[in-house]
Amino acid sequence: MFDRKTDKMMWGVNGMKRMSHWGRPIAVFALVLSTVGGMKATATVLSNTATGNSRLASEAIFSLKKSNIQLAQRVGECRAAARSTFIYQDRSTTNRIRALQSNEKVILAEAGGRDGWIAVSSPISGFVQTQDLKRCAEVSTLPARRNLCRQVIYEGVEGVAVREKPEISSSQVSTVFFGDRITLSNPPEFITDGMGREWTKLTDPSVGWMSNGIPARGDINLVACFQS
Repeated sequence: MFDRKTDKMMWGVNGMKRMSHWGRPIAVFALVLSTVGGMKATATVLSNTATGNSRLASEAIFSLKKSNIQLAQRVGECRAAARSTFIYQDRSTTNRIRALQSNEKVILAEAGGRDGWIAVSSPISGFVQTQDLKRCAEVSTLPARRNLCRQVIYEGVEGVAVREKPEISSSQVSTVFFGDRITLSNPPEFITDGMGREWTKLTDPSVGWMSNGIPARGDINLVACFQS
């Protein structure tokens, strides 16, 4: 026969043992949950970080591509020849109208190229392949090898007059004819008068100035000599 007080005391002791017995698995279970939760949180952080890095990388690549696309996009901007090339009459390599030396500067004449070509307004009007252009800031200070040879393509039997000054009324020095080769001054000098006529300074076969026609209208008298 048990005393009520004794019975309560025994129940309390046994209850504490049972709670102690179940307390360990509960604590372990809680620890596992905490660890798993931490792993998930860490994975989430790493995932977010990786996503953020990927987004930044994508944005950087897009910005670089956009920068490259914009290399030859604005009217009036300066560009330079990345290598020796030509200015052409249209967007094809059929009609060369002027040679460009490496690092020689041009001025863009349209807001965006097309089919790998872009219009230029200086030193004469025409078209240049965008792959042959670079920013003027990248121009080297080293002297470039110049192609100073030009060939006369004007077919009129009277030929083209070489004059003392770049003026239509200036005294005539000599005459050049279709197929003749002439040599430009070094560095080359070109002057455009009020009528849009381009004058080119020569050193051979005589010293003086000759008209290269009106390039803006596709009317030219000289082309770069083909180099063998």
